[in-house]
Amino acid sequence: MTDDAAAAPTLILARLSIERESLTGAMFIGLGAVGLAIAVIGLAFSPSLSLPVLVGVGAGAVLLVHGILRRSAAARAAAALDRLGSAPASASR
Repeated sequence: MTDDAAAAPTLILARLSIERESLTGAMFIGLGAVGLAIAVIGLAFSPSLSLPVLVGVGAGAVLLVHGILRRSAAARAAAALDRLGSAPASASR
């Protein structure tokens, strides 16, 4: 078995892991956006700030930032894997 054939399953798993992280990040971004939207709607119908609205804003912001960070980490990992895949065989050893 050649080195390329032996490394193929590892590269496939790495790509799947990167895609999973990217999709999970998108899910967190979506949850954060929904949380923020619900909090803003609650704030619009409420005459004053209340604890549930503030908790909703905080939770939505945390989920949104967490999703953005996960997606950026997945993008960096994909770029590193692409750079590793395009490196000459003699340089990677």
